Amino acid sequence: MRLIPSSPLSCLGTAVVAVVIGGFALVGCDVVDLDEFDTDFSLFSGDEEASPSPGASASPSPGEEEGEPEDTAEYALPESCAEAGAAEVVGDLAPGTVLAEDRREVDGFADAEQLTCSFSEGTGAPGAPTFTLVFTLNVDPSLSPDVVAVPGAEEEMNWEVDIDVDVDTYHTDEADSLGGDLEYVGTVDGSTRHLYLSLPGELYVTAIAYGEDVPREELERVVLLAAERVRG
Repeated sequence: MRLIPSSPLSCLGTAVVAVVIGGFALVGCDVVDLDEFDTDFSLFSGDEEASPSPGASASPSPGEEEGEPEDTAEYALPESCAEAGAAEVVGDLAPGTVLAEDRREVDGFADAEQLTCSFSEGTGAPGAPTFTLVFTLNVDPSLSPDVVAVPGAEEEMNWEVDIDVDVDTYHTDEADSLGGDLEYVGTVDGSTRHLYLSLPGELYVTAIAYGEDVPREELERVVLLAAERVRG
């Protein structure tokens, strides 16, 4: 797959290359009980057998009585990186202790909001490694351009690039247990790796590793743990 994003670049997925150039991850109803209206039909039958008692009638399973759980209410956009436990979730994968945090509305998308937590050494040098954790509400960052931006990286965004990437959409038992889907996008040279976790309620958790060799399994661990932190 070849992605040729439009400029300016500040997106995930299709704009994965913006990270390569900039050094940053830019990117009810009432229920009627029929038993209340039970009628003794044996009065109209010649059969002397006793009619079934109300207790013998089929009863709905607990799941049918209560209905399916509302997954859309399970996840919420955190107010801050501290509330999301970003430092604990990223852990040793962070190349430095300097945190760039940004919580904002996403321009061009109704009711879309985003929290970005980007860890680095704080030098600001082009090509310096970063690890970014992003929470996005009501817009899919893997499909929509100009969604995820890292604070202070705007001067690196105006580039036209053409870079090969690998894309893989897949499931794991852990993701399924959260009701989520996974999508991996990485440059062929391995310099930039994104992992997206889409969750019920239009919440997306994204982990982005730039400039360091972070295995996909570690990216999975980060997004799944982050999702657990914002669940409920």
